[in-house]
Amino acid sequence: MKEKAKQFHQRCRNGCWLIVIVQLISLFLRWASLPDRIPAHFDVAGKVDRWGSKAELLVLPWISILMMAGLEWVSRHPKLWNIPVAVTEHNREALEAVTLRILSLAELLVVLLFALLEYFSMTGRSLPVGLILGFVLSVAVGICAAIFWCVHTAKKYR
Repeated sequence: MKEKAKQFHQRCRNGCWLIVIVQLISLFLRWASLPDRIPAHFDVAGKVDRWGSKAELLVLPWISILMMAGLEWVSRHPKLWNIPVAVTEHNREALEAVTLRILSLAELLVVLLFALLEYFSMTGRSLPVGLILGFVLSVAVGICAAIFWCVHTAKKYR
């Protein structure tokens, strides 16, 4: 696998850990001042549709950590990856590098989204509709770009 892809993966991984650590520190520093009941779920319009205990704020950082552990394991087993093009000996290294970058970016974006959701829950505010639409559009564009990137890479190494 290309060294640059591994370095990119490590930078994204460090960014994920930084986000989770800041998220946990912020949560623990604000814990005593948080109300017992906080927004626990938001509908598609960004409005709070379920309230829960402030203990639920611990869930998202732990989900982030579990997801990061799972993706770290998956990143070390490229044979498990579902690459949308035929993998040959000629294009394997390039496709694995592209796919590792895609996985790393997706992981960073999800951890960031979880941190934002936690922030809005801690502050008791509704989610901005622009944030929701922006995330949905980013995911849609990201999936299309990832497929295009893999197909383009596979064609380049024919």
